[in-house]
Amino acid sequence: MPAIADLAVTCPAGPAALAAGEPVPPVAELVPGVAEPAAGEPPKQAGAPDRIPWLIALAVFAAYVPISVFRYLRFDPTSLDLGIFTEYVKQYADLHAPVVDVRGAGVNLLGDHFHPIVALIAPFFRVFPSPVTLLVAQALLAAVSVVPVSRAAADRLGTGAGRAIGAAYGFSWGLQQLVNFDFHEIAFTVPLLACSMSALVRGRMRAAVWWAMPLVFVKEDQGLTVAGIGIIMAIVYREQIAGLFLAVWGVAWSFLAVGVIIPHLNHAHQYLYWSDAGAISPVGGHFSVDGLVSQLVAGSSTKLPTLAMILLPTAFIALRSPLVLAAVPSLALRFVSTNSAYWGTYWHYSATVMPVVFVAAIDAMARIRAARVTREGWAAGQGRAGRPGWDAREPGRLGAAVEQHGAAVMLAIAAALAFQFPLSSLWNPQTYTIGPHVAAARAAMAQVPDGAQVATDLDLLAPLAARTDTYWLGNSATNPATTYVVFDTASTDWQPPPRNVLTFIEGLNHGARYRRIYVKDGVYVFIRADQAPAG
Repeated sequence: MPAIADLAVTCPAGPAALAAGEPVPPVAELVPGVAEPAAGEPPKQAGAPDRIPWLIALAVFAAYVPISVFRYLRFDPTSLDLGIFTEYVKQYADLHAPVVDVRGAGVNLLGDHFHPIVALIAPFFRVFPSPVTLLVAQALLAAVSVVPVSRAAADRLGTGAGRAIGAAYGFSWGLQQLVNFDFHEIAFTVPLLACSMSALVRGRMRAAVWWAMPLVFVKEDQGLTVAGIGIIMAIVYREQIAGLFLAVWGVAWSFLAVGVIIPHLNHAHQYLYWSDAGAISPVGGHFSVDGLVSQLVAGSSTKLPTLAMILLPTAFIALRSPLVLAAVPSLALRFVSTNSAYWGTYWHYSATVMPVVFVAAIDAMARIRAARVTREGWAAGQGRAGRPGWDAREPGRLGAAVEQHGAAVMLAIAAALAFQFPLSSLWNPQTYTIGPHVAAARAAMAQVPDGAQVATDLDLLAPLAARTDTYWLGNSATNPATTYVVFDTASTDWQPPPRNVLTFIEGLNHGARYRRIYVKDGVYVFIRADQAPAG
């Protein structure tokens, strides 16, 4: 195994481990039955790690940036989220409280979900104040997670397998869905979880702990995933102290976020998403085993295919490793929810389990190899030691096939799925087509000065949120009557569009009077009549 100092360029070494400079025992000493890479494989030269994983990460980044950025440039968002997080990061960049009027008038976004880690983007937004900054950051976070996964595979299975599995992971459908759907805080989960799981499978327990700990600042539910990693560490790897610490850390932060921080900052002083727990919600519900099972099995026609799709990129090899259990908290929360949007593969929610299943597959293949090497060792010593009754046969055909061809199969599956998911849009000319309607929308937004108060529809939220105080017209019941209104009749918010746009806008703004100052290609700009310049 390479020394920790040799891994300074890779995240699994962990900041604390690097600082400590302590030697790390080999995996075989930590986990019975898990061996080092097979004998006969060329030893890795100290100080010269394989650079190909970084090239794979660069290819992933180069592919994912245009998927999300050109969607933004076409003004084709999938939800409010890019507008919400743009204003959220802008507030941090301006050293203000994270009040995000896009989410609702006066809403502190930390009272909606607990995701302070997103503030790390604020310095970059200060320099590049655009929603594109968030999209590029998200693509970068997904891309860099390739390196720890690939390095784990290379250490346990060999360089070739490391490259193949790194590419299969980098282009897995879960990561594609992440970058295709605006921006989300879980983008930070992906590299942190990849680094922690990679360190875990390589026997670097301290690094695994350090990389898992910040997950609690990504979102309130990630503490349960951290706890799951801690339990695996304690039971499978026999690191009871570290595992117990991680489990307590994760559960404590989830409880603190859901029970204290979010209600304190929420205008209603409650955690709004308890309602998704349905009949077993601690607020307005009654927990029972029957209710839990009923909600888990509801929608099984959607949930079971989702499980299959999550495991498919690893050719189901992940099921042979106990590490796959680290995905259980995330999947359980999704499947127990009464919100069917969490159940399927359409949205971005499966991105967080991709590092888990791929590292689990690496561990499974390493275990198969270790079993074969152990059998061969006993077989070689049978004649000398005369150990009767020992079965020295090779592993079954399936195990041998997994060991020899598992990495190639995973890469082939990734290539096949690329035609079914957003990666296929890269060779679609429509992806890069910016029509005249976009030009009209840009000219309309130019009528609104920086810092002004403006209400708009879904399509134009993000670009306006980067430089104005922006409200979503869908929240008109609680919004103030803003100075400006930008209304796009082609937006999906209001279809079919109103016949009299001015009357419709005045109705949404509590009867305030407005005057039209721009219209082109169905895009309108209105200004409040009592605030319009004279003449």
